[in-house]
This record gives sequence, structure tokens and C-alpha cells, in this order.
Amino acid sequence: MPFYLKIRPMNRHPACQIAVVCLLCAVSLVRAAPIDPKNPPQGLFSDQWLEVSMGGHKAGYGHTTMTRTGDRIRTAVSFMLRIGRVDQAIKVEMKQWTEETLDGAPISFGTDTHASIMKTGMQGSVNGGRVTIVTSQYGMEQKQTFDYPTGALMAWGLFRESLLRGFTPGTRYTTKTYAPELRLDGAVQATTVVGEWETFAYRGQTTRGQRVTVTLVSPIGTMEVVSWVDRDGLPLKALLPMPGLGNMEMIVVDEATALEGFVPPEIFLTSVIQANRKIHPKEAQRIRYRVRAKIPAQGDQIDLTQLPQTDMQTVIQRPDGSIDVVVSRQSHRPRKTGTRKSASDQQSEYLASNLMINLDDPKLVELARRAGGGAAVEKDPYRLADRLRRFVSEYITTKNLNIGFATASEVSRTREGDCSEHGVLLAALGRLNGLPSRVVVGLAYVPVFGKHEDIFGYHLWTQFFIDGQWIDVDAALGETQCSPTRIAFATSSLKNSGLADLSLPLLTKIGAIDVEILQIDPIQPTGP
Repeated sequence: MPFYLKIRPMNRHPACQIAVVCLLCAVSLVRAAPIDPKNPPQGLFSDQWLEVSMGGHKAGYGHTTMTRTGDRIRTAVSFMLRIGRVDQAIKVEMKQWTEETLDGAPISFGTDTHASIMKTGMQGSVNGGRVTIVTSQYGMEQKQTFDYPTGALMAWGLFRESLLRGFTPGTRYTTKTYAPELRLDGAVQATTVVGEWETFAYRGQTTRGQRVTVTLVSPIGTMEVVSWVDRDGLPLKALLPMPGLGNMEMIVVDEATALEGFVPPEIFLTSVIQANRKIHPKEAQRIRYRVRAKIPAQGDQIDLTQLPQTDMQTVIQRPDGSIDVVVSRQSHRPRKTGTRKSASDQQSEYLASNLMINLDDPKLVELARRAGGGAAVEKDPYRLADRLRRFVSEYITTKNLNIGFATASEVSRTREGDCSEHGVLLAALGRLNGLPSRVVVGLAYVPVFGKHEDIFGYHLWTQFFIDGQWIDVDAALGETQCSPTRIAFATSSLKNSGLADLSLPLLTKIGAIDVEILQIDPIQPTGP
């Protein structure tokens, strides 16, 4: 089977990155002429267009508005990006809105996303200290309710807070933010720092502006956007650092400029990692890798301490900040009865429905029945895992890179995609057949890809909980017993936040690390 890598050019996936940028823009870029934060004018009082560049190429645009109707404020943010992936381009569009009271209390919010052929929607409402979220796709809806984090602000509330705090250099404050793109069941932390006046490049010229930095800190990592405003408080430029890929640059322009002249940047081949030697995947039993930041000064930014220990992978920290990763091929022989753990020992989230895996979807239920073939988990879970893997490898007939990131429901209907589509569908079929499942993102080795040989690219695969351990299974690469030619960066049940919990571990490392193959142990003959 051809090898189809999924690059995570942004926050685990273009749509999620745009969502985070939308939030940050609402805070950092929406600064109209001076207004009273306690009594903004009725009607439209902020309307701004942005051009978005990556790698020196204009990749898209953004548009932000704020409107007051009575005592309610509506903030709307739309973004569009076109991103090159080898010889294909992905178009991702997102529209977000929030409705809040005049004093910044959230009332409702929503997001519509169109990534390649995928269309999804999310509607949320806050009432009585609870937030209810309904997601929709293919005419199906999923509803979730959580406690709303007390005091958490959304777009207008954050903007209003910035006006109340003022812009004196040295001003620093932290607020709680509700950002469903990052976390559905709680708040994330937003820290704003008002800086000094600086000289910076702006539309081919040098100008001066006041620096304002907004940092989002959540359980899944940290994101930061730096913006500059002029003496009237009007935004000029913002940068979202992307290690290894440069910056995502946003500049305030007029509408006509924002909507013209797109040149999708190629982000796939610029972020692969060259291997220092060839690997024969079918012959390798164990491989030892050394992973380090390319530039020592980036050590604080490129955090290598969070790579997971899994049943296939051992991570060894080194004094110089690099790590050794030992990956071993797993045995698929049943363990002795005394050492076996039941699936109930694992958290229920690995068997549960979520935003990416809708277990109530009749199409997925039908596929799971076909794929499982009546094989009982209790009798031979390894055989069941193999049946499911083979089914997914064959079921996805169109292998391409033009899908942003599809849910299991979408893949079940389109039969199209690359590694992430294989991985999420396999996880869904596992759960419907009683196998706890999760997904893994990381690096995988490929001998030949286009004009490149012996490279590591970003990849996604599946794990099933069998016999008290997590077993790696890769439908995209056609491996039930996975070769050790991979390094896991993060694992997730996909609970609550789609793939957002996998994004930042990749975002902070794309193009910014080196991988050295230190040792390859071959498979030993087992005798006659």
C-alpha cells in the first residue's frame, strides 16, 4: 500500500489552527477607534480585513466584525486558508461567532467549518452555569453538556477586558477563556502583556507600533500571538510563531487586498525530516533513535520531555536536553491468564462516542459488523484487530492528501483520505466491536516519497487495548503488527476536543527537530 503521510501544518489540523487564530484575532487585532468598553456604539463598531501569509506566500484572509444590538454584542470572525500539500491544495474555511452581554457574559456561540469536502457545525449556549454544545455532520447531531467555567470570557469579554486594563507599557494580566476549539469541558488561561514601542516590517516598509502579546496556556500546550498597534490603537500586524515553518503573518488591509492574490505555500515537503540511514521495516525488531532540537537556543521552546511512554516506546531523557527513543516490535501472542487485564480496567472514554467517532451512526455500525465478521473479542482479540485493520486498509479506496481531517462518519461514506482517515475509522470500528481504542500522532519512516528517499514524516495510527497493553495497529501502512519505524508524540481518545489535544505537540516540533537512527536490531530467527 502506498504511504500517505498526514502533515499537521498547524494546530493538529488546519481547521483547528484557524479556530485558535480566530480567538486570538478577536483579542489582539480587533481594536477599532477608541470606544467606551462599558457602552460601545449601537450597530457595527469594528470591521477589519486581514491578509494571512505563511512562508512568504499569501495563504488566505481573515475578517472580523463586532456589532452591538441593544445590550448584546455579536463578534464574528471568518478565516480562509489555502495550503499546498505536494501537488494538491487544501482549502479550509471557518466562520465563528459569539453573542455576549454588554458586560462580557457569554450567551451563545457557533462555528461552521468547511475543510476540503468536510462540513461540520457546532452550536453552543450558556445558561444557568452550564454550557450545552451540539455538533452536526451529515444530518446527525451530538449533544454534550458541561459545567461552564466560572468567570471565563469569550471574544467580546476579552476585548472589553483589554480596554478596561489599558495599554500602558508593562501592563500584564491573566484571564480565564472559554475556547471550545481547545477544550470543551473547562477554561484555558490567557495572559496579555503590553510591551514597548518597536520598529518592525509592515507591508514592505519599516514602521513603529506598540507590542501586545497574548498567550493561551491549556492542558495541551501553549500558543502565543504577538501584535503591533499604532498610536490610535489600530492594529497593524500580528505573528503566530510556528517553529520550523516560520511565522503565520496577519496584516490589516482593505477588503479588496485581502481577497486577492493567493499563492498556497508548500508545507508538506518543507517539514519532513531526513533519516541518516536506511531502514528495512520488515526486518527490524528494535530501533533506537536520538531526537534533538535543531537549534540549541530553541531548547526551551522545543520541549522533548513530553513524548509518551507506551507499550511499544521507551523514552530516555539525556542531560543535554535531547532524548533517546527505543521502539520495539510488539508480540501478538496472548499473555498468561494471570497477567491479563480486562478492558474495564481502562477508562470508559476509549469505548465511548465523541465528536470524531459517532458510535450511533448507523453507517459505522453496519461497517463494524461487516469488518468484525462475528469474531468475539474474548476469544481472539488479536485476530479481531487484524480483521479490522485489513478491512479499513481496503475500504478506503481513494488514497490522497486533500482531506483536512475527517470524522469516522465522513470516512465511512467517502472512502477517501490518508493516514488520519485510516486511523480514526479503525478506532471507531474497534470500539463498536468492543476493543478500547485511541489514536497516536508522531513520525513514521518512509523509504521513498516522490523525489525524496529515507525520510520521516508526520503520521497518525491507531492503538487497541488488548491483554493489558496498548497494541499499535496501522491501517494506512497496512501493518497489524507495526514495525518500529515510528516515534509517538502524543496519544488521545479524541474525547471532547477532536484532535486539538494532539496539535501542539506537533506544532512546536515541525521542522525544528532532527532524528538520528542510532541502532537497528534485526528480527532474530525463531528456529525450525
